[in-house]
Amino acid sequence: MSNVFIDFAGIFHVKDDLFRFIDTMEDHQKVLIFTINSENNLKNVLRIETSGIQKLLMQIGIPANMLGFSYIVTALELIALDPDYLNNITKGLYVDVAKKCSSTAARVERNIRHAIEIGFLKGDLEEIEKIFHCSSYSDKGAPTNSKFLAEVYYYMVNNEL
Repeated sequence: MSNVFIDFAGIFHVKDDLFRFIDTMEDHQKVLIFTINSENNLKNVLRIETSGIQKLLMQIGIPANMLGFSYIVTALELIALDPDYLNNITKGLYVDVAKKCSSTAARVERNIRHAIEIGFLKGDLEEIEKIFHCSSYSDKGAPTNSKFLAEVYYYMVNNEL
């Protein structure tokens, strides 16, 4: 990575402290996520930009005015911070998104599912095929929430969005 500017450098010992810091950032600000392994060696660096997530979701065809849209953005931000959320969607990710958005886990799940269904029903098929590597979801319907979040997350990581 070249031309990387760091406005804040700090160590967060508790994941909640890191989440509180990120909550103070503006949407257009870039977030650098560093993953440190047990030997305190830098394991992974990932740059996520909230506006990039929003743009990608709109390209798929998920309307930005839906509540599920903002829940998906928040979920992808949390997954970028801790990819283990992909293995703990129901009791981990939905609960933490609900806390951040002052909602409930059940509402988060339902609104994300509804936004995904609308996106796949009315969205841009070319964009959907590009991200999900499928020719048609018409027979199967929309993907599950966890499949959708995982596919979008890995697409973002592989394409450095």
